[in-house]
Amino acid sequence: WDPRRGSRAELAAARLGEPAWKAHPLRERAKKLGEGILVVRFEMPFDVRCSGCGNRIAKGVRFNAEKKCVGKYLSTKVWSFRMMCAAEDGTSRTDRTRNAHYIEVRTDPKAADYVVAEGAVRVGDLDKLPGAKVPSAEELGVEELADPKDRERRVADPFYGLEHAPAARRSVERARAERVSALEDARASALLGDFG
Repeated sequence: WDPRRGSRAELAAARLGEPAWKAHPLRERAKKLGEGILVVRFEMPFDVRCSGCGNRIAKGVRFNAEKKCVGKYLSTKVWSFRMMCAAEDGTSRTDRTRNAHYIEVRTDPKAADYVVAEGAVRVGDLDKLPGAKVPSAEELGVEELADPKDRERRVADPFYGLEHAPAARRSVERARAERVSALEDARASALLGDFG
């Protein structure tokens, strides 16, 4: 073995007739290294909805993604992460072998964020998904503010938002306070019973 001709792993792979990537320390992740693509573990930075199958992919779901440099912003590289949609619901539209959906997410150094380049739509941008219906506030389980002036005032003045909280929230807080006082009374009577 001569170190000027390559590593011992490369020499062993060449003797056995195996591909060069099998000698690389990263093994299968380095298959496309000659094309500038490295397979990395990527965690979805936000909730998205797949354009191919329509399934939602939550923030934090991990994928094996192909990472490659697709450009530069000033002196910072713009990275592309291309992954296969992993949402499966047992139907043919989510079958990976017959109907694979790819999602591509890129870094955006200018905004210090990620952008979805293709294959999905950010959940906040649902109106851009073709044929998708934007869920109502009731379906999402949030309070609906019909009056835009009221919405602006709640954003500008947090105390106004607290003072005009919905009755449901106030009733939950009242029930919680009653339960806490009942627990405190029970604890006090238990302590008196032991030592009184």
